[in-house]
Amino acid sequence: MPAVDFHGYDASAGYTYGFCAEMAPDWLDLAATLAGSAPARASGDAPFRYLELGCGQGMGLCLLAAANPQGQFVGVDFLPEHVDHGRAVAQAAGLTNIQFSDGDFVALAQQWPAAFGQFDYVTLHGVYSWITPPVRAALVRCLGHATAPCGLVYIGYNAQPGWLGSIPFRHISRLLKEESDQPSEAVMQASIALFDQLAAGGANSFRILPGLKSRLAAVKQQASNYLIHEYLHEGWHPLWHSEVAKEVADGGLAFVGTASLAETLLPGALPPPLRATIAEQASNVLRMDVQDLVINQSFRRDVFRPATSSANVASDAVLDAMMLHLLKPVDADSLTIATSFSEITLQAPAYAEIVAALGSGARSMGDVLALPAMRKQGRSNALQIIALLLHARIAGIGRSAPAPIQAVQGLNQCIANEAARGRRYDHLAAAALGSAVAVTSDDLRLFDAWLAAEERTDAISLAAACGEDGALAAGDTGITPERAAVFLNQTLERWRKLGVVA
Repeated sequence: MPAVDFHGYDASAGYTYGFCAEMAPDWLDLAATLAGSAPARASGDAPFRYLELGCGQGMGLCLLAAANPQGQFVGVDFLPEHVDHGRAVAQAAGLTNIQFSDGDFVALAQQWPAAFGQFDYVTLHGVYSWITPPVRAALVRCLGHATAPCGLVYIGYNAQPGWLGSIPFRHISRLLKEESDQPSEAVMQASIALFDQLAAGGANSFRILPGLKSRLAAVKQQASNYLIHEYLHEGWHPLWHSEVAKEVADGGLAFVGTASLAETLLPGALPPPLRATIAEQASNVLRMDVQDLVINQSFRRDVFRPATSSANVASDAVLDAMMLHLLKPVDADSLTIATSFSEITLQAPAYAEIVAALGSGARSMGDVLALPAMRKQGRSNALQIIALLLHARIAGIGRSAPAPIQAVQGLNQCIANEAARGRRYDHLAAAALGSAVAVTSDDLRLFDAWLAAEERTDAISLAAACGEDGALAAGDTGITPERAAVFLNQTLERWRKLGVVA
């Protein structure tokens, strides 16, 4: 059997189990609508097809499939470990609207499977900036084959200039790999140790490139399998927006806007001189690159669609029909929200009415915009406040008719069961959102014990049950009765409203 050609991709370790909320269908429809373009679906209840290219472990795709039973999901990855994991999760959860496929972008570009057809949503996260130029060119051809005429394409990628300070670390790490026969994990540890020595010795690069020191500090906090995927591929190459836009234009795609909702405030949120400099640039791609230079952009979440799309311009009615949900309560007098360009502080009068309204249940965007404080703000400013609350995961975007709770129960039970035994899952499917919510390892241990007790238990018994499975996983601590009480009285209630549990 011939060896698999990984095209310079380090396939020595599986990737993480992360989830990106910006890839959810409702979120992408919102991003397109805020940019003045029509969503991929006429309504949140409409059936759709969704493809993730380079789906990794498939966990994100399984969460979306469970929360969107009216959708058909396809995940493609060329690492067998990833595909096997995705299939196993889908089977254990009883998901029937999802399939995983082994796939090489180069081979798929040459012969797109007729069974795949076209999709309303095509997504890829991180992949684009981790593969070599010939594979990227093949991937662009795949996008051309895969995207329906009015479909949306999400591309999340490492962006410049935010990675300039990391180039020395990546270069040396890759060189250490090429010149040694050590496993990739050992290479990463050797690289970290080398840069620690250089920093302690006063190497000039740390003075000239302040980002190098902060990147090294961040690297030390990250899992080894993430570091291998981030730094050791032959094709690692953070890209400018203009480079990506030019490349995907060869596949017939045109830029719509950003799925990073806080960045919809740009350039207006920047100081007037910088805002004016950006605005006076001659083209949109030049404005985007200058804007990224201003904010030191490190990761972009760009949304594209076919340049020949017949999709109509979005209307206020489409936006007003979208549903907002409260993900977590807020009782502070102010909120400081970190964005890619600054920290933005909102005072309570700007958001308190929204939080209070959503606290009693989901509300349509139109209803929220009609609140007295929001009318006073004006529609444009009110939408910016909502975008910041979504970005901060205080609010979530959902649908008018939530998916049946049964669709998510099987998956969430599997997630809790595996996480309680050490698997590092960190999200649960939410039927009301058509997406997922972030959870802690403690949440999942408590959830698993609560399910095992058939949902009939008190805080003391639940805390005790969480310690009955033996040794804790690395980083976990014991569950106190006080923590269990918070889970029973607050967390579960919030999850019920979001369609995480019945």
